[in-house]
Parts: sequence; C-alpha cells; structure tokens
Amino acid sequence: MEAQVAAHFHFHSQPHRLPHASRINLFPRTHINFQFSPSPEKAKFGRGTPFRKNKFLSFWPVHMAATEAAQSQPVTKAQGSFGKAVVVGGGPAGCVMALYLLRRGFHVHVFERRSMIDEARLRGDPRSFPILLTRRGIKVIEAAGLELPSSILKPQVGNCSHLPKGKKMKMDYYSGPGTQSYVASRNGLVAFLQQSLLQRVSENLTLYFGWELSSIDDKKSTAKFFCNQKYSSDSGTNDRGKVHLDEIEVEFDFLVGADGVSSKVRSEILRLDQAYGASDKSHITLDFMENPRSYKSFYVCPSLARESAFIVDHDRVQAWRNLNLLLVNVADGSFWGGTLNEELVSAPSPTDITRIFREKAPDVLDLLLRENQNFAEDLWKQAPMRGGGAVLLSQFHHRNIVVIGDAAHGMFPTYGTGCNAALEDCLIMDNILEELTPSDGRQKIPYHLATAEFTKRRILDAHAIVEMNSNFLLFPRNKLGIIQSVLLRALHKWFPKIFGPTAHQLLWTDTPYSKIRTKKHKEDIFVYSIIVVLGLLIVLGGVSILKKLIAAKSI
Repeated sequence: MEAQVAAHFHFHSQPHRLPHASRINLFPRTHINFQFSPSPEKAKFGRGTPFRKNKFLSFWPVHMAATEAAQSQPVTKAQGSFGKAVVVGGGPAGCVMALYLLRRGFHVHVFERRSMIDEARLRGDPRSFPILLTRRGIKVIEAAGLELPSSILKPQVGNCSHLPKGKKMKMDYYSGPGTQSYVASRNGLVAFLQQSLLQRVSENLTLYFGWELSSIDDKKSTAKFFCNQKYSSDSGTNDRGKVHLDEIEVEFDFLVGADGVSSKVRSEILRLDQAYGASDKSHITLDFMENPRSYKSFYVCPSLARESAFIVDHDRVQAWRNLNLLLVNVADGSFWGGTLNEELVSAPSPTDITRIFREKAPDVLDLLLRENQNFAEDLWKQAPMRGGGAVLLSQFHHRNIVVIGDAAHGMFPTYGTGCNAALEDCLIMDNILEELTPSDGRQKIPYHLATAEFTKRRILDAHAIVEMNSNFLLFPRNKLGIIQSVLLRALHKWFPKIFGPTAHQLLWTDTPYSKIRTKKHKEDIFVYSIIVVLGLLIVLGGVSILKKLIAAKSI
C-alpha cells in the first residue's frame, strides 16, 4: 500500500553519513511518498493559512509496514472535537498520542527532531536498546487499533543471573491472569508506530522530521520550530540542493510534549509559568536528577546468537552482576548487550577491557570476539551514554499545553517500566478528551480543563513510580530484601486467596503505581512485624531459659 503524507523537511546541501549498519528486514516493503512544500525561509501554518500541496517530489523506500489491522482502521472524527493539535516528539508516546488524536478528529502536526527511523537505524544505533513491554503498555497500543506483530516482539519470562563457577539463578516475572511480558528494540517499536501513523494518513496529518521546538507563545497558542541540521540531511537533498525553511510557526488548540527526559516543552512550560500571573502565585516546580551512571552497548548477530550457549535462556534477560552486564535476545534473534560497569565504561585501554571480560565473563568475551575481533577496541572507542534521568514535576500542564511520558515523569531504567508508563499517559489523556467532548457537537473541547484534569489524575501515580524507581524500593538489595521477596512470593503461591501478588509482581499488571507503592509499604510493615515478633519470642525464650538455669543452680 502506498501512503501519501504531507511532510516538511529541511533539506541540507551538505552530505550527512548515517552510521554503518547491515540490512535488516522486519516488515514487508512499502514506499512512502513525501510531498515537499517549498516556502520562504520562514513559514507559518495555522488558522487561515491552508497548507499548500505541491507536486510530488520523490519516493523514499522504507522496509517496514503496519499490520493489516492498522491499515484497515479509518480515521474518524468525533463530533465537535475537531481542532489543531501539535505533538512534539515522534517516539512511542508521541506516535500513539498522535494516533489517538487523529481518531478523535484533530488536525495533528507531529514534530520529531531526529530523522525518521528507516532500516539503516534499526540496528547499530545505540538508542535501539531493548524495551520491556507489559500489559500496561500493550493494552494502550491495542486501544489505538494496532496489533503488534511478532516480528518486533520477543516473549520474556524472567531473568537469569550468571554466578561464579558456571551457576545460574533464575527468577520468573509475574505470570498472573491477563499479564504479558515482551521485549522489543526501541527503534523497532518506534519504526512500527511511525509507519502505523503513516498508514492512517489523511488531510488531518502533517509530519515534520528534523525539526526541533524553539519556543511557545501561550497567549497566541503558537509554537516555533527550527531545523535540526544534524538530522535534516538524513532525508536527502532536493533538486536544487538549497535550504528552504529555517523556521516554522504552527498554531494549535492543544499541544502535547512527548519529547523525552530533556524535554523542551517542559522547559517552556516552566518559563511560561514563571512569567504568568501574580508574583505570589505558586509556581510549577521541577526536581531533576541526572543519571550518574553511563553505559556502553554491543551487538551479536542472529546467526551467531543462535549458535551460542546463551540461546538456552533466550527468553530471559541474562545478567552478570559482577560486571553490571545484560544480554537480551530480541525478536530478530540478535543479542543486545549493555554494561554499566565503571571499569569497562572508563577503561583506559582495549587491553583492560579484554582483561576485565576474561576475568569475570570469559564466555561472553569469546562470543563477542567471534562477532568482532576488534570488539575490545570498538567498545573502548564508543562514547559512553547516559541512561536518562529522574523527573519530578509538580504539574504536568500550563493552559492548553501538557507533557507526557519521560517529559513529565522520567525515570532511570531500573524496572523497565518507563515506556509502559509513557504509553499509559496516552490512554488517560484520550479518556479525558472523550469525557470532555461536548455532546452538542458545536463547541470544541475545553483544552485547558483537559490538561488540568490530566495532572489531577496522573500526578500521584507518576510520583509514585519515579520514587520507587529512584530508590530501588521494589528490588531486593540485601539479604533481608531477598528473604522478604522469596517469602512473599512463596506465600502468594501457596495461599493466593490470602496473600496477593507482591508489589514487584504488580508492575506486570495495570495496577496504579500509587497502589503498588502502598502495597510495598504494607509488605515492609508485615515483614518487619514478623521480625519484631520473632525477636521478642527469642528474647522471651532466652529470658525463660536463663530463669530456669538460675533456678536450677539455686536448688
């Protein structure tokens, strides 16, 4: 199926090289027609300024396509809800939010500062790390009318820790009724969602790749974007090889910031909030903690992964705790690996990397050398990457502007739940828009009320998951924590009607995060109470024995 979309690109005459990557075919071939709209160096799209469609410029082949379910879903207008929506960010949450808005009848502008993900970026890109998808996130995607294909999903049943002397310790994820656990590469998931968005193309969708938010004027409800030249040239050059647009200004009724942990939309909300209202107004506050740890990643091709000894536990996240190293088998059969080990990340030479691997994970090193004889040197040259940051925002909205996902509640990759939380935001926002849609069909949604309602409904759960994530509340970090986890899991298994799933197991359900935090506090009180009671019994028993000994001596 050929999809046509009106897309604005900033073409650059200087060539830009993509990182080398081998070809990978996850989806059937599809061609996407991009229409280019030459304009003055500054252009404005908004009320009273219809988008002018020019003749077709070129085809861009992309080896991906949405499923038949996505293709068969028509774009429908919800009566009375039509308006102009801007979505900043073309990642998982941004794409899903755009799908919801299109279905509701909005004219949607989607801005992504990077280039569109094509097959060259599906492998070899450091951002293509594995994402854990649970029922919480999957149901959101399904509610958007999509069915995730098996070509991008890999079932995950738990983790497998590799211990010294070849021993293994396995722990299963929660597998209660209605729960699901899958792993997908980030780029693979985004590629599917971007393509699904293109398959829904209509007069109500405009996509911009290689454009970054500059500023927001909340009084005029306009947003300005500038060309990100680092990514704009990825798309090619036009027949004249000249830059056509330096800046775009778009009017909106509703703006959603899904632009990640370093969100520009969030920065604009904070700026606008500080400038708005009386001086004694309680302003929005932001607590941000950058992840102090960096990581490096590596890759093992599918054919080699299938021949390795680790394929036995391919449905588990495999970990070497003494190296802070993970090995994850993704849907195409390859292994993605990453390490947070400071010795490896900051190794002074390739020789040191080889030595550390040889001492602590020799079997992994042997596999990596079979993939690449220059592995140690390549890993040493690789720039360390930060794993996001922790974001605590006191309010997620300003007037008709709202932030979702990592922009609103970013977290460290501790539980693998960041993407699921971001996707859940989309469903909550869509439910609010549905509830606030006027029944007479003559008025638009009161967007300022919708954004305020999102903050009201989401703030408690968002803060709960960021707090639990940042403080490792759900992961046992010492012997007492391990004993507590084993005990509570056993009690749930033996007496399911009395003892429910543990707080950690509830992450695999759609239980609100605030309730999970409450559950954790109750678990701690329960276990500590047992410890106190046992301690008292031991003390009382000791006192009783001592009294008997004293009495016996007196006789």
